[in-house]
Amino acid sequence: MGILSSFSFLSPCLSHKARLFMRQSLRTFSSKKNKATISAGDILQKLSEDYPHVEVIRYEHKNLKWTLKHINHFSNALAIGFLDVGFKPGDVVLSWLPPHFSEQHILQFACSKAGFIHYHLDPFLAMKSTDRSKKALEKALNLTESNILITQEAGNDINYVKLVEGVIPETRIFNIGDGMPFFTPRFPSLRYIVQTGLDFDDKPGIIPLNQMLCPNGELTAFLEGTIIDSHTPLAGKLITDIEGIPTGIEKILSNEQVINEYVWPEFVSILKKEYKEVKGIGVIF
Repeated sequence: MGILSSFSFLSPCLSHKARLFMRQSLRTFSSKKNKATISAGDILQKLSEDYPHVEVIRYEHKNLKWTLKHINHFSNALAIGFLDVGFKPGDVVLSWLPPHFSEQHILQFACSKAGFIHYHLDPFLAMKSTDRSKKALEKALNLTESNILITQEAGNDINYVKLVEGVIPETRIFNIGDGMPFFTPRFPSLRYIVQTGLDFDDKPGIIPLNQMLCPNGELTAFLEGTIIDSHTPLAGKLITDIEGIPTGIEKILSNEQVINEYVWPEFVSILKKEYKEVKGIGVIF
């Protein structure tokens, strides 16, 4: 699973269609209790109940085809997993995943459901220069004050776990079995580093993504009454220089703005029940 959140400039026609869809969805699924519009994650929840077996996306990577029920199940489980270990709405997630990984889109919905703010850093910079990619990661972690970093294990003949270790060497001495929280003075806000591999072998301190899933269905209980709706912040964007190094951050967009402005194309197409093929492959160890 990976990611690169590309921010596309769309035609006025597409933007208009997205706005119409958002208004219709929010009218249909608005909360009767407080009359507040609901988040994209809650729209997905409702769609998965009404159209559970509708196939909405297929990934060339790993040849996965998912229904609305699949996406809702795994994004719920990931949101609960992070909330269960102590994260709260408003915490910041930095994704270093390729855009064609299914994990990227699951993560986007999980952030919507849990109220996290999602930033994306281009992992393909490492194909041009591993030194520049490590500098970019360091700058992104500092600028966003990320609490969670999610990376692929390896891809395009690049070991991303080793790049992370080069930027955050404390991972080599951290043992999750000790029951102590992770801490690095280089990035004081960072508490969890997660990778898409399936084990801890030669990756101490970096947690497999599958171990973060907690499919108990108790998302509301973990939110402790926090209201997450269409106005809840969801997507941040890094400003980068000509070499791809982050130099700043832009204004954070709400759930509603992410849909209206078509910021995440696959995210919106899933909510519109539009089937989409996602091209792109990767190395699987």
